[in-house]
Amino acid sequence: MTIKPYSLLALLALGVSLPAAADMKKAPATKVSLQQCLATALSAKDGKALQVVLKSEGKEPVWEFEIAAKDGKYWDVECSGKTSKVVEIEERVMSADDPAFKAKAKVSEAQATKTVLDKFPGKIERVEYEIESDGKASYEFDLELKSGDEMRVEVDAETGAIVESSHEYLDIGRLSK
Repeated sequence: MTIKPYSLLALLALGVSLPAAADMKKAPATKVSLQQCLATALSAKDGKALQVVLKSEGKEPVWEFEIAAKDGKYWDVECSGKTSKVVEIEERVMSADDPAFKAKAKVSEAQATKTVLDKFPGKIERVEYEIESDGKASYEFDLELKSGDEMRVEVDAETGAIVESSHEYLDIGRLSK
């Protein structure tokens, strides 16, 4: 479920609880609150939180925060919903033409899109371009499945392989391009 009219910080300031903010019946149980993981993510990359997504990776709940850092870069910081530890940090670039992305990408966005939709029929809502913590480039797709469920699917921009897919249960805020 996407909640667009409110910013992440506005929801937190209003004290909106996650069950009130979204249909959480399918969401994996978290031991760590959104606020705890937000503090962890901001300690890893200081800046402003623009978006948070609760997703499952396997059976593990993960809070993913999009952070606009003070140096002007954008980061996705993933925090374990069980331990409050950072599990991954990825740098977001604004387009496939970014030099760091373009230097590594051998698969076009169109090819990556076809791969995703062949495996997960639905509608692409957004594409992001990332430099992974290991230096690889990847496309990250947010899509709505025909069932209405939302997913996030990551495609390696060098090999074209799907390297990660996860269901999304909460999505607060959006960074507009």
